[in-house]
Amino acid sequence: MKDYSDWKINLDFENEAPNVNPNRPWLKFREPDVPKSIKFDPIPIHEFIKWIARQYPNNVCIYHKPTDKKYTYRELIYYSDKVGNALSKFGIKKGDSVAIMSENCAEFIFCCIGIMETGAVVIPVNPLLKESDVSHIVRETGNVKAFFVHKNNFRTVKRVRKQVDFDNMILLGTEEEKPDTMTFTELITDVSPNPPDVDIDPINDIVALMFTGGTTGLPKGVIWTHDGLLHSGINLAYSSGDTYEENVGNGVNLSILPLCHAMGFGILIIALYWASMLVMFPFNPSEVLRGIEYYKIKLFVGVPVMYQMIINSPEFTETDFSSLESAGSGSAALAPEYNKKWEEIVGFKVGQGYGLTESSAFATSAASWMPEIKPNSIGIPNIETDVIIVDPDTLEELKTGEIGELLVNGPQVMKGYWKNPEATKKDIVNGWLRTGDLARMDENGYFYIEGRTKDMVKYKGYKVMAREVEEKLVEHPAIMEAGVIGVPDPNIGETIKAYVVINSEFIDKITEKEIIEWAKERMTGYKYPRQVEFINVLPRTAVGKIFRRKLREKALEKQEKLKAPL
Repeated sequence: MKDYSDWKINLDFENEAPNVNPNRPWLKFREPDVPKSIKFDPIPIHEFIKWIARQYPNNVCIYHKPTDKKYTYRELIYYSDKVGNALSKFGIKKGDSVAIMSENCAEFIFCCIGIMETGAVVIPVNPLLKESDVSHIVRETGNVKAFFVHKNNFRTVKRVRKQVDFDNMILLGTEEEKPDTMTFTELITDVSPNPPDVDIDPINDIVALMFTGGTTGLPKGVIWTHDGLLHSGINLAYSSGDTYEENVGNGVNLSILPLCHAMGFGILIIALYWASMLVMFPFNPSEVLRGIEYYKIKLFVGVPVMYQMIINSPEFTETDFSSLESAGSGSAALAPEYNKKWEEIVGFKVGQGYGLTESSAFATSAASWMPEIKPNSIGIPNIETDVIIVDPDTLEELKTGEIGELLVNGPQVMKGYWKNPEATKKDIVNGWLRTGDLARMDENGYFYIEGRTKDMVKYKGYKVMAREVEEKLVEHPAIMEAGVIGVPDPNIGETIKAYVVINSEFIDKITEKEIIEWAKERMTGYKYPRQVEFINVLPRTAVGKIFRRKLREKALEKQEKLKAPL
């Protein structure tokens, strides 16, 4: 087994990464303490985590609040090695796949590291997914040799197993055995913490298959390599400057982002690199606010729906945020209205970042060395990452300020889509990842997402971005959130419809027509919604994004009912 005890990261302050154009406008603001590139020998993710653990063996790594259990970094490796050995005894080897469907818990991390040690591929499955999506993932993967499943998801996976057979179902979060399963405790009992000796090629070998959210169709398997995932995390960690020595080993991370999701998995790598204590509990706005105050959190990272719930919580204005130095958001756009409310109470803006499953979670961030944090911007590209805006049809790079498709180039770009060379060829062109997102760049290099190419409404020849309309609508005091789509119109082809969730105190006190009139006064003539429908809750994907496909299906279903004869 290769010895990585002398492995290290080298920060290069002189040489730009070869894939980055040195004339990009954002680079003129970069400060001397921010590396231009980062160099390290390729290393498997599990060996990288062990490298950290050897330096901080007695630090608490995980505190799982629901069970009040703590695990040190030494115990992290101890239990992970037992998992790796146990899976190896099952005959699981390099090239096989092992799925895990669970809420955030210590066992999730033990299992991921143990799976990696065997050379098998980690298949994280979102516990919010329905049976049909889980079945699709297992079928698509094709060689699932074991499935770790939390007790809360057992029934779903049990039904899946009847459709797509696999061996070795291991239950997490319980000591109660079920037929044809074993518990996590049973798996590792009487197994020594001696991981298998497997030769891993970090650059080419797959560490995980992360399946996309499936907002426009069935989820696709995105191939992550060890090297790509590590570059993604390390490059983000240093994008705000070299502060590693100051903070390593003494921080706390509120581990509330789902670890099964690209963003949560990526943040996990960074948190472990900082040798942080991961405090795990199911997301609850009150619990988060208490955690920020109690643990003196310096950095908080969440997704927009979390910020929305936190800001609307009664405890928000009563919380002591004095320890908090920065906050980040990703996965979807955080409405400027909520960012404004956050700044009024906390004292600074939430910095937004951007990434996709296809970019190993991260591509851009709100770097602290830029002149300011712009609340409606996704920031600038991370270290060793280049971003351009192109014409979606010709792929020619556009001028500053013009809206086009955002393309990403960097070591974190996926290897491709699993068993789908056609989709890979379509989305990776000359090393550039086509994101499908419409964006623009200003004169200082700040990037702004304008919407998905599929979320653009074409109203009377005008191109209207759904996100822009949504952000304006939530400025209305009665509107909690809004989802905007284009719906068929027999006269003009497509018109703008908004599904709106009303704040409780305004229910039965405002009408859809009043919302339309309000919007008409505040938006350009071709942008305001022509149709508004109140809805109790917006449909969301398993990762919290507005599920526009479901809204379109709902609108079409309503139109068909209206056409149907009485």
